Amino acid sequence: MDIYNKAKELAEAISQSQELKKMRDSEAAMMCDPQAQKLVEDYQEVQMEAMKAGLQFDELPEEKQKVLEELDEKMSQNEHIVAYMEAQEALEQILRSVNLIISSALNESDSSCGSDCDSDCSSGCSSCSSCN
Repeated sequence: MDIYNKAKELAEAISQSQELKKMRDSEAAMMCDPQAQKLVEDYQEVQMEAMKAGLQFDELPEEKQKVLEELDEKMSQNEHIVAYMEAQEALEQILRSVNLIISSALNESDSSCGSDCDSDCSSGCSSCSSCN
């Protein structure tokens, strides 16, 4: 089994998924809506200022917090932004699931101690020299 070929197959499957298509379509619709585009730009601008200053939301001056809260409220009322955010979340859920599947498979293979271990580590790896 060639890992790189499997990765390409996975990438192809994701690129052809309805979730990615929906996210791209909703992103295009959002960017064609001048009001949505302005809200997103304004929100990102305030976020970037905070990041450059190394500040978290609760560390921002109260006026900046209010601006972000107001922008967030307006964004949650814009149908194009909401559709995009929902589509983005659906795609991210798929990616998290894929990552979990890969991580689970790797953790399963790590559950055996190795070739020089005398036990199967069913009682834990504390007694196994190759795990310690």
